[in-house]
Amino acid sequence: MELRPKEFDLLVRPAASAGRVVRREDLMSDVWEENWFGSTKTLDLHVAALRHKLGDRVRITPLRHFGYRLAPWEG
Repeated sequence: MELRPKEFDLLVRPAASAGRVVRREDLMSDVWEENWFGSTKTLDLHVAALRHKLGDRVRITPLRHFGYRLAPWEG
């Protein structure tokens, strides 16, 4: 499985805070940098693509209008 750069960044950022919620604003700032002026819908689309690629291996849970949480791996 190959991840695109933004998908990889979206996996790494919440992984550093596994089990805790990462706010949408923080993800946008960290992954797209502060100069992003587009829609935050791009975040949702990238997370959806990442979730599709990872399948059951990693659980990324959305918290509506707030952020995302990466469930700790229970391998």
